[in-house]
Amino acid sequence: MAAEKTFEQIDQLAQQGDAQSQYELALAYDLGLGVDKDLSKAFDWYQKSADQDYAKSQYNLGIFFALAKSVDKDIEQSKYWIRRANENGYSGGSIF
Repeated sequence: MAAEKTFEQIDQLAQQGDAQSQYELALAYDLGLGVDKDLSKAFDWYQKSADQDYAKSQYNLGIFFALAKSVDKDIEQSKYWIRRANENGYSGGSIF
């Protein structure tokens, strides 16, 4: 079994462009896991990961747009990202 990555390891991998680590870093900022909650940083990291077709990040971006979390509410952008997540295999993204 692989050991859990530290926040520093996740941050380093995210900075290097690893989509999964970018998602994990975004989630940490989104939920305040091991860091101060920062929705703006969470959004930025979700966006970087989503642009690489990481489905969970695409779904979470859709939620950010739907709920106006650190961005203006934009239902069209919400639908776009949630559909992309669904197209990339994320079953939670099938609501639209």
